[in-house]
Amino acid sequence: MLVAMAARSRRALSLWLAAAIVAAAALPASDAAADPKARDRKYRVAAIGAAILLFVASETVAKDALSPDRCRWCTPGNFDDGARELAVWADPDRAARLSNLIGYGLAPIAASGLLLAASARTRAGWWTAYGDDMIAMFEIVWGVQLVTQAVKITAARERPYANYGADVDERAQEQNLSFFSGHSSLTFSLAVGSGIIAERRGSRLAPVIWASGLAIAATTGYLRMAADRHYATDVLTGAAAGALGAVLIPRLTGSLSSRATLVPQPGGLALVGRF
Repeated sequence: MLVAMAARSRRALSLWLAAAIVAAAALPASDAAADPKARDRKYRVAAIGAAILLFVASETVAKDALSPDRCRWCTPGNFDDGARELAVWADPDRAARLSNLIGYGLAPIAASGLLLAASARTRAGWWTAYGDDMIAMFEIVWGVQLVTQAVKITAARERPYANYGADVDERAQEQNLSFFSGHSSLTFSLAVGSGIIAERRGSRLAPVIWASGLAIAATTGYLRMAADRHYATDVLTGAAAGALGAVLIPRLTGSLSSRATLVPQPGGLALVGRF
């Protein structure tokens, strides 16, 4: 039952994000015609769609072929061993259900909803602003998830429940995909990405977005350890990867303006702004 619920949660997340991409791209015709960035948005949406298809394929039709049959990283260190004893629940499947609900449901809904509220406070062009914000978020989320998937397959780390012989409801394909935590990388990329975007917009909701996003992400990471699906180092690395991706990907893709301005100075010009 838990396996089916997790699969449905992943599919629901993919469908929800795909629908949100369409909404973000569906700018009013008048705005799109007047905005020179309209074509750039279409290319970005197409790239995001390709990333989603690649990720979904790796989770469905290509799952058996890509999942490692044997662990390459099989033994936990003392830190992970001790942290597991403190974190794991007596009913790990319950923690797994909660982590799926929060990570795949609450986290993306909260991030997108708060960004919508932040965009709605702008005087004009709020739909365009929200569309740009969501495109930036999708680039962050799916870029991080593709990297996460590649590292999981390459590292082939055995999950804690498999190493310790615990009885949990999990697909055999997932047994050697522990490093690093996809739930943690997802939720921290959402938290940091939405926080950065809100700050760039100068939104008064930025502190709320930061606080709620990080709280949700931290809770999800803990629940993955409580569920015996990940070690502490899996969660910590996933959190770092999500946060780093949220900082670097918009800079690499140019999704967010740097708010740079040329200011006259004695003897020339100076470039100032937030980067």
